[in-house]
Amino acid sequence: MGSSGSVLGDQMSSIKQHAATRVARAVRAQDQSQVFEARQELATANIEAAIERALAAAPPLTPSQVKRLTGLLKGGQR
Repeated sequence: MGSSGSVLGDQMSSIKQHAATRVARAVRAQDQSQVFEARQELATANIEAAIERALAAAPPLTPSQVKRLTGLLKGGQR
């Protein structure tokens, strides 16, 4: 299976691979707007995978912890 040994891990792996392929194609095509968008997609996939791994390894979060982490994702309070 994928990096986390689950179907979700396989899906994340596939999403990350697709995003990396998009970056490579955009770079080869020298399309800067597509490079930017593809790199955003790849960064998002990497962040999503990291969050999934952390949540899988952690005990359940309290509502306060969820709120704090949501603030990070929204770019607000830390």
